[in-house]
Amino acid sequence: MKRLASYVFYIVFCGLALSQPIKDRKCLREKVITFPQLTTNNWVKLHPNESMDMSEATVCLRFYTEQMSAYPCLFSLATPSYARDFSLRWIGFSKQYEMTIHTFQVQFAGLEFNNNQWISVCATWDANSGLAQMFVNKVASIKKAVTPKESFKGNPVITLGQCQTQYDGGFNEENTFTGFIADVHVHGQVLTTHQIKTYMEAKTKYKLGDYINWHNLMYTIAGSAQVEEKHQVTFYSKEEQQ
Repeated sequence: MKRLASYVFYIVFCGLALSQPIKDRKCLREKVITFPQLTTNNWVKLHPNESMDMSEATVCLRFYTEQMSAYPCLFSLATPSYARDFSLRWIGFSKQYEMTIHTFQVQFAGLEFNNNQWISVCATWDANSGLAQMFVNKVASIKKAVTPKESFKGNPVITLGQCQTQYDGGFNEENTFTGFIADVHVHGQVLTTHQIKTYMEAKTKYKLGDYINWHNLMYTIAGSAQVEEKHQVTFYSKEEQQ
């Protein structure tokens, strides 16, 4: 009986250990994070080395999906002041990208969203001008005014694959993302159009993020989300083979 009890304890303990979020630091170049299930239990949190105090920001990432939820969320940054300080998601019914800055929502129409294809996205925000803009696969949106004109400040909680409803937690299933996310970079400045074009073309010398850098990333991964080699999960595009 003692041996059986020990065996049961071992199985339960190992199961709990495997289900706990895993924190790691790695270079994720040529890797993707896979989100295989529509559940709020799958998420990845990115950990910067310092708190935020930025009057400008650019977020760039690539994703690959077949959109199974209503509003799949790509990127979510929360601070103590705002649960949606900077977030990016796709609005399925209106076929628009939505950027949220300090809880103010602005939509961008006419930008590419194709199932089962790699899509590159960059979003910029300048607190001095109050202007936001999106770039999707080398096509630029118009610039739109976003208020209030406040800098990003505080210790952020940055999440991939879910949009946060409160600081450090709270997810809705309608925002759940399934698919692959890769090459996430956050810059403390508005990148030039040339720098964004270089990122879109997947060239090796594009500007790496100075705040979040995919090639030197501290992250926590939970649920069935996992890191995989890019070539094992999907084909490379012609641009990415260059």
